Amino acid sequence: MRGRFVAFQLAFAGAFALAGCAPHGQASDALDLGVDLATAIAPGPGPVDGGPLIDDDGDGLDDRDELAWAQAYLPYISTSPTDGCTIGGLAVRVSPHPADAKMVHIIYDYLYNDDCGLGGHHGDDEVFAITADLTQAPPLGIIAIKAISHQNTPCERDSICGRCGGLTPCQTLVKGGVPWPAVWPSRAKHGSYVNRGASCTLLGTCLDNCDDAPTPTEPPIVNVGEPGHPLVHDLTDQGFITSGNGWTHMELFHFDPWKTGASFGGAGVVAADFVDPAFDTPACRP
Repeated sequence: MRGRFVAFQLAFAGAFALAGCAPHGQASDALDLGVDLATAIAPGPGPVDGGPLIDDDGDGLDDRDELAWAQAYLPYISTSPTDGCTIGGLAVRVSPHPADAKMVHIIYDYLYNDDCGLGGHHGDDEVFAITADLTQAPPLGIIAIKAISHQNTPCERDSICGRCGGLTPCQTLVKGGVPWPAVWPSRAKHGSYVNRGASCTLLGTCLDNCDDAPTPTEPPIVNVGEPGHPLVHDLTDQGFITSGNGWTHMELFHFDPWKTGASFGGAGVVAADFVDPAFDTPACRP
């Protein structure tokens, strides 16, 4: 683990110890740790351990930090325990937030081997995005989450939560003794939702069902970079979509996440997901 991340981890662990949270897996209505972590500075742009800045995607952020942030601020992914097609991973774009230089906007594109619900198909892409405040350790630094399920279909449902004024507080599940803002992929269909009880209801979501998972899904994550400055051109050569990781459909192998107009199997266009303003999330300092 790189040195700049160590102090962040210690502050992060201290927040866990101070939280005094509900039993593991129990949902709560809002995130409130009661801990001021304003001085728990996350790793920031710049040289790592005295070494040179690595910024191959040209956004001013160290590419290694981007991946670390995407992992650290990842919401609790509550995959249904009865979902039968969970092979997948997260392709992410991490960018400076245009409203606040100390925050980042992270788009998580969850790519699956299969959609195995009604009308299933090979390949699936379902997206959620967050604003992360790098001056606050996670989970407190998760400022807002937006999810869009089954985008651009008659079954599309948009949901958003967060700590900015006017937003519904994010519902949480307990991770490591701490209430953690959660995202629910619907069973078998994988449409993403926040605040399960209000947004993922059977009759309101084209029969989508969401379930609380006792532990979060923590899938593989790959940082794809920025438009015009990709970090990845082939998700198989990169080691993400491989038979060793459980992927089985050859039409998904050697996929370029930045190829314009390229559908991910029978699903959507991944390159469009990463530049879609529908996934913009607000920045604020609660």
